[in-house]
Amino acid sequence: MTRQTPLKIDPEDFVYIAGYATPPSPKFRPLHALVSAVKLILNKDDTRQVFEVVTSLSRNSSRRLFERFVATPYGRRVADGEVNLTEILGDFARLRTYPEGAFGKAYVDFMDEAGFTPQGLIDAANEAGIGLKEYPELEAFRRVFTHLEVSHDLWHVITGYGRDPLGEICNLVFTHRQTGNPGLRLIVAMGLSAIKLERWSMPAMKAARQAGEMGEKVDFLLKDDIEELLARPLADVRAELGFIEPTAYNSIPYTERHAVLRPRVKGTQTEREMAKECAEAA
Repeated sequence: MTRQTPLKIDPEDFVYIAGYATPPSPKFRPLHALVSAVKLILNKDDTRQVFEVVTSLSRNSSRRLFERFVATPYGRRVADGEVNLTEILGDFARLRTYPEGAFGKAYVDFMDEAGFTPQGLIDAANEAGIGLKEYPELEAFRRVFTHLEVSHDLWHVITGYGRDPLGEICNLVFTHRQTGNPGLRLIVAMGLSAIKLERWSMPAMKAARQAGEMGEKVDFLLKDDIEELLARPLADVRAELGFIEPTAYNSIPYTERHAVLRPRVKGTQTEREMAKECAEAA
């Protein structure tokens, strides 16, 4: 796999928000975003392409999201390094001790099923060259977006959308409504179009619309203390935060959802996780 050259940023271009340094808006690259979106449609496991699209089309949406997040008490704790979601979600041994039905237990079961870890998403971001580790001044900004990155699979669990192609698309629809990144709209539009070309009768559009309604109905999810929520029954958390049942998505048979957009190239995130396991076992 190839690793993108890290972003080159002049510290004089930093923009300060609530006392925190943030990077300048990335260059608008619609063609690059389109190419990356096509690669993602060819293989939904190539998580790096999500970051490529999001960065290429984000303009100043990331800064707006950062500003909204650090305006909350929990967001400031994340920015200041008091909360490390990667460590919290990566402690599978602890999460497995939670009772059946707990949010944290449902999350670790979801990750075990795929053989993934939160670190896989961070590695994908680093491959795309957006880790920002070269700039200690941007540490708070990096912490916030690492928090968002590792929340992806957590949001799969709380929304009820699976890892199948339509489940990934619906999770991105929800995420777009919560975070406002325009790059997610391109991925969703291309993904839904590809599904309809393969299987016109599948109610994919209806499922995506319901995901959007869910994203609008639920208040800003990033503001909630995830560690506190993990120990609680998932059904209670969903009800309290205003989640709705993804009935349109659930009405589609499991086998049908998994039959569309089958990967046409090797999965990069899966390969990373497998390579890591092999190296640790050696």
